[in-house]
Amino acid sequence: VCLNYIVFEKKVIDAKWSAAYLQTLDLSLLSWDRKIFVDLGSEMSTVEMGLFKHLSRSQDVCIITPDPEWKENFPYLLNTYEENFGSGEQKNYSGAAVQVTLKKEQFVRLSTQLGEIKFVVSRIREWVDSGVSVDRIAIISADIEKYWPVLQFYLEEEGLPYKKELIAQLNSLGDVQNLSAALKNFSQEVAWDSLEKSFFSKEIHSAGGSPHKFEKFKALFYQLYDEDDLGRDQKIKNLFYKKVDFNAEMDRDEFLAFLAKTWLTLPQSNNKNELFELIFKDFLAQSLNIKMKFSRWIQFLKNRMSHKEVTIKKSSANGVYVLPLMSAQMIDVTHRLYIGLNDEYFHKRQNSMMSLKDSEVLKKQFDLAVDYSEESYLDFNLRWQSLAQSEQCYFTSTHLSFLSEPLNSSLFFIENSPQSETFVPKPTRVDELQSHFAGFSEAQETSVAGLPISAERLRQDVNGYENRIISDVFKSLSVSDAENYAQCSFKLLASKGFRLRDFPQVALDLDPRQKGSLVHALFEYCLNLMSGNEYETTKVSEFLELKRAEFSIYEQQEGYWKIQKAKFMQLAVKFHDFEKSRVLIFDTNTEKAFEIFYDLDKKSFSRTKSDNGFSFNVRIDRYDSHKKNRYHIIYDYKSSAFQVSNHSSWISDQQFQMMLYMIALELSFGEENLVKGALYYQYKTFDLKRGIIQEDVGTRDFSLTKRNKSLIDADQYAELKERFNFLISDVLLRLKENEFRTIPADLEICKNCDWRKLCRASHLL
Repeated sequence: VCLNYIVFEKKVIDAKWSAAYLQTLDLSLLSWDRKIFVDLGSEMSTVEMGLFKHLSRSQDVCIITPDPEWKENFPYLLNTYEENFGSGEQKNYSGAAVQVTLKKEQFVRLSTQLGEIKFVVSRIREWVDSGVSVDRIAIISADIEKYWPVLQFYLEEEGLPYKKELIAQLNSLGDVQNLSAALKNFSQEVAWDSLEKSFFSKEIHSAGGSPHKFEKFKALFYQLYDEDDLGRDQKIKNLFYKKVDFNAEMDRDEFLAFLAKTWLTLPQSNNKNELFELIFKDFLAQSLNIKMKFSRWIQFLKNRMSHKEVTIKKSSANGVYVLPLMSAQMIDVTHRLYIGLNDEYFHKRQNSMMSLKDSEVLKKQFDLAVDYSEESYLDFNLRWQSLAQSEQCYFTSTHLSFLSEPLNSSLFFIENSPQSETFVPKPTRVDELQSHFAGFSEAQETSVAGLPISAERLRQDVNGYENRIISDVFKSLSVSDAENYAQCSFKLLASKGFRLRDFPQVALDLDPRQKGSLVHALFEYCLNLMSGNEYETTKVSEFLELKRAEFSIYEQQEGYWKIQKAKFMQLAVKFHDFEKSRVLIFDTNTEKAFEIFYDLDKKSFSRTKSDNGFSFNVRIDRYDSHKKNRYHIIYDYKSSAFQVSNHSSWISDQQFQMMLYMIALELSFGEENLVKGALYYQYKTFDLKRGIIQEDVGTRDFSLTKRNKSLIDADQYAELKERFNFLISDVLLRLKENEFRTIPADLEICKNCDWRKLCRASHLL
């Protein structure tokens, strides 16, 4: 009753319903004044058999039944025929068939699936060279799509035409993915991937306006927790905060109108209109004009697009057949190559515990398409097709897949070739090209499909990148630039040479850069208030609100900002309590910038620029000057103890920061002995015990014990400066020679490097 209602009232029927629908029709009304020949092999269903039996009442129907000698091995697959024998006249045509005896030589075992493809291509080349037409050759596999990407490349390089359509699922095409992403952005399931797919590409193709840089776009929207996060950018907020009521229901026509409007906003492409026509017609044919929520309509559309296939490229009129096993029964060829005779393809993993008997009962009573767990249609059809007469026919199996996974030969292969040696295929055109390229020297170059190929490029892929790049941009360095080059020269090349950026992602918490900038500004403001004895919490609160607007922090996210602001207010109170006694002893100076130069000829730092050297831009977070004893202490604010160490490990770890700070301040004041130390200011615990400090000052004014490892005497400090000068000289000499390579000083730094996926260092491949 339900099926009749859908078919007759709504005029809709799905292909999967046809079996059930046929049982509701009066088949005696159907007639066709022609003799019908039916050859469905092992795939004849009981409903189809019933239909042909009804048709046979008014016309001749000849059903061709497979009857191999080994049919007893497949009792369930052929059960439909067994149950209906006696319904008509039986004729035996087995005597007309030519007996085919398979030989062991026809079964070829190879090491890998790539070797399998080489065997196939080289064998086809031999046949074609001997005069066999390509239209008389077929490549057949139970899983031909897994072989096809590599097989296509080898056939094209060999110059062999092929008959195979390029088919893809509708939802795998770029235009359709753009549509899915745009619709997802209108729903409550909006995410980073859909934003990137639709909005970012849309910005690039839009006329006028300045698009986001991708790094900044990713940093803003990679982490999305609710719809309010879309407000981080006004354009995206205006674009995606459409007036779509997700709780209200809409009918099919309203959704199709919305679908058409969305499609018109997508970037133009060559086949855009044809794709939309296909989507629209399929949606219209497979849906009813009923009311559903917006999210349900989107889900229905996605399901339709995931089950729809389109032909991307039609096959050529002439060429080698490339077919799946189940489609190769009726082709007229004389030379066949069955590849991929692996057990994994012919016996899929059993997903249910249903027995063969239960499967057969369901098939008989309801004609359900239940797979027989112990019998394979693919195995039957392979054996059935092997009986076809061919001038030459080969069956291949491999030990390893393309991914180097072990494979087992199918039962059919083992039965005919229990033991066989691994065959080595003859070289193909691709092998000849590779051998040709391998003979080139580093200076020689050639090209494939217009792309330059050189031995130098191949050597870089194997041994890592190494080159000389000349640019004035490397003449001026920051502290982090010098450290990056010393640790791994590619880090400097990526950040300063290529100007690559990897912004921290905006999330519930502030990223380290935002937090660091805000903390530095907060501490500077508090110190200024304390020096004038004007510190008040209300002023600190007002200052944080101003900085929130200046830094664009938590825009339109009041809840998150209140939590963060409370943390900063608490930090300001702790900072005030820690510093209120110290400001009476020290004068503070914050955010001071210096420029110093290194002379490669003299191998020393100075305040004057040298023709043969580098300049360093040094920015110190803070330095304090003792009001009575007239010495200076440098501080570098740190949120935690990460990458905080004492002076004993600075040379081995290529940490230049504190030494450059001290040298810059000494040169600025011209009083070397008055810079007594450089300490890490860990404001989470207000710890000033790590870094470097003169022993007399540390024990007297900072209450450090003599066991503290940051203490140093004058002789040790002079030795440390000499070692540092030697190290920085070696680093800068290499940089002067413009040497860049992907060989880090310590492989451990690769774990946290921003460019580890770009550098192609050999140990990371």
